Amino acid sequence: MVELNALPPTKIQVIDGFSFKLEVDATGFHAYERQGLVENVKVPKKVSYHSLKQSIHNPAASAQYGCLETPDLRFFGRSEQLHLALRGIWHFQKEHGRLPGESDTPHILEAVKAINEQAKTSDGLSVDIDEKVVHNAAAYSRSCISPMAAFFGGVVAQEIVKYTGKYSPLKQWLHYDIFETLPRGPADRTPMNCRYDDQIIVYGREVQEKLTKINTFMIGAGALGCEYVKAFALMGVGCSA
Repeated sequence: MVELNALPPTKIQVIDGFSFKLEVDATGFHAYERQGLVENVKVPKKVSYHSLKQSIHNPAASAQYGCLETPDLRFFGRSEQLHLALRGIWHFQKEHGRLPGESDTPHILEAVKAINEQAKTSDGLSVDIDEKVVHNAAAYSRSCISPMAAFFGGVVAQEIVKYTGKYSPLKQWLHYDIFETLPRGPADRTPMNCRYDDQIIVYGREVQEKLTKINTFMIGAGALGCEYVKAFALMGVGCSA
């Protein structure tokens, strides 16, 4: 079917492992005879994005299917809650020149409620606020813990690879939390002026003490093992001495 040679890249519909159908009007083409080569062509796709100002105001409108859900689809609607909490944290940081602590959570909640009410009249993102999510996001916003840094570092690395054009980039926000790992009971979160203070602020001294007393034997430190060794050291696993 020699006429195909003069066509631009053409879509096909796969029928099975050995045949496909051309999505093109082949009226007037010669009949297919035999053999021939088919090449898979990656066609560039134009992607548009909302400005940062637009997407902060309404992240759900910046993506085709609404706000991006957490990677493991644990809680539908959690991304919207986290986005509003983040806006409240930024508002507090702008006013006070610092990130909030646990004692500042009432101020964050008040700011989030005001942002949410304003969004209702300005085509922004508005939800039924989950106060627990806002509290957790604000209370631990100062802390940077190794596992979360590793997770988001991997996401950033993937997005850099996507700059080559082989894969589609995120559009536009990705919010993620691990609130289910927080202690369910009371915890002593008083900092100890040590390298593990961020972790102590999140999980408490009791958990940190347990981590330091863990005896772990790991075999090999290759591609994954070297990351485990780094994570163990940064978290204080087995570092009681």
